[in-house]
Order: sequence, then C-alpha cells, then structure tokens
Amino acid sequence: MDDAARQLSQAREQQVSEWKQELTTELDRSIQEMIQLAREQEGLEQQARKGASPEALRAQQSSLQQGVEKSAQRLQDAAQRSTLLTQRSLRSVADARKRVEDATQQTRSSTNATQIASSMKEATEALNGAAASLVRDRERATESNSATGFAEMLKQLQEMAQQQSSLNSAAQSLLPRMGNQGAQQESRQLARQQRDVAAKLDDVGDRDDTGRAEEMAKEARQIAAALEAAQIDPAVLERQQRLFRKMLDAGRMLEEEEREDTGKRESKSWTGTDVFTPQGNSASGRSANRFQAPTWNELRGLTPDERRIVLEYFKRINGQRP
Repeated sequence: MDDAARQLSQAREQQVSEWKQELTTELDRSIQEMIQLAREQEGLEQQARKGASPEALRAQQSSLQQGVEKSAQRLQDAAQRSTLLTQRSLRSVADARKRVEDATQQTRSSTNATQIASSMKEATEALNGAAASLVRDRERATESNSATGFAEMLKQLQEMAQQQSSLNSAAQSLLPRMGNQGAQQESRQLARQQRDVAAKLDDVGDRDDTGRAEEMAKEARQIAAALEAAQIDPAVLERQQRLFRKMLDAGRMLEEEEREDTGKRESKSWTGTDVFTPQGNSASGRSANRFQAPTWNELRGLTPDERRIVLEYFKRINGQRP
C-alpha cells in the first residue's frame, strides 16, 4: 500500500511538472511575441512620423493585429486551465489588443500622420505593458508548487485571514482609548497594516475571476481610511469582522474547489445492474473512438488537477484513429 501511494504521489508530481512546463512554455512564447509585436508596432509608428502614407502601412498593421489576436486567444485558453495566468495579465493583453485594433482602424480611416503615429505609440506601450505583466506571471508559475495555483491562493487567504483577525483584536482594544493621542497614533499604524491586507487581496484578485478578492480589497482600503483618520467606532469594528468572515468564506469555497487534502469520496460496490449502452453512434469503426467528455457537473467532485487529468484523457482517446 505504501509503495502504491508513493507511486501515485510521484505520478502526480510528474503530471504537475508537465502542466507547469506547458504553461511556462506558453508564457515564454507569448512574452517573446508581445515584445516582438511591440517592436514592429514601434517601427510602423516611426514610418508614420516620417510621412509614410496610411495605404503603405495598412497591410503591415493588419498583419500585426492578427498576430496579437492569435496570441491573446492562446492565452485565454491557457487561463482556463490555471489561475497562475492572472486576470491582470489578461486585462493587459485585452487592452493591447484594443489599442492595436484602434491603430489599425486609424490607418483605414485617417489621413493625419500625427494622429496615426500617436495611436500606434499607445499600442506599442500597451504591448510592452502586457509583456511585463506576463513576465510576472512567468515568475509566479516557476515558484508555484501546483499547476493550477489554487493551493497558493488558499494559503494566501488563510494567512490574510489570520492577519485580519489580529488587526480586529488590536482595533477592539483601542476603542476605549480613542480619546488620547497615543491611541490615535496606534490607529494610524493599524491603517498601514490594513492597507497591506488590501494590497495582498489585490494580488489574489489578479487570479480570482469571481471578483470576491477585488471586492474585499476595496473594503479593506475603506477600513484603512477610517483607521487613518482615527475613526475607530463600533461600526468600523463590525466592518472589520465582516471582512474577516468574508475571507474565511472565500477560503472555504476555494478549499472545496481544490479538495487537495479534505476531499472524501464514497465508493460503492458494483451491483451488476448498471449497464452503459452507447447512444446515437455505432459501437464499431470510427465512431467507437469518439467518447463524450464528462460535463462540469459530473466533474465537480474532483480537484482541479484531477479534472484536468480526466479531460486530457478524453482528449487523447478522442484524438486516436483506428
């Protein structure tokens, strides 16, 4: 049994390593593409400033736009498989895509070289910004111990909840002493710590597409403003407690999704009454190699890594040909 568990653990580690390699390879490719596209966009900008006609730039600009769109689509696909590709990067790439599209439109509708060059400059800056954001994701992916990033997010939320709990206790102890100057200074110190929590929530928000972390970060900043103004009262304490509870709830929801350690599965012995009969297709020839992948509801009880294993399995067997 120990050998089997060890082999399973090793297989899982190898699979995680392969997934991380897949993501980092995609990130490396996209970073290089964004940098190269930014250089090409800058070159077109210089041509526009030197008086090149919009007609002369139009074909090159359209080709550049197609390159950006292809890269953006691949990143969208990668984001569905891992939270290590952050929402911040996806927004940066989307902004770059829009700026390049605007520059392309300028070459089609405007004859003002200065206006065209200005639009291209904005596109260049947006492409460089997207590349920089992807580099941060690349570093995070390298340091991650999981393929999806859920484990790291869960750990961060747990640590922030502990930090928020300590802040709540400190603010509670200050309430009776808010009339003296020393307590007001301590309140401003708590404000700095509360802003630190907000910054960490912003970081989690980059990988949380539900918007929960972003909402909590906004609330943390508002509480920090009240603490900075030394306005500790029962209402502020209650807001802190609500924020703490939201952190715990978010952590529990994430833990349920991840289910790395606490997930329990109930197995039942086969009764001999359940029979699977393929429907709609013949069970022979080419059709025998085409299997319907499980739906999301059917996979909800698995961890993200396990869901991916199942989907990859169906992808591979459906890719076979007799």
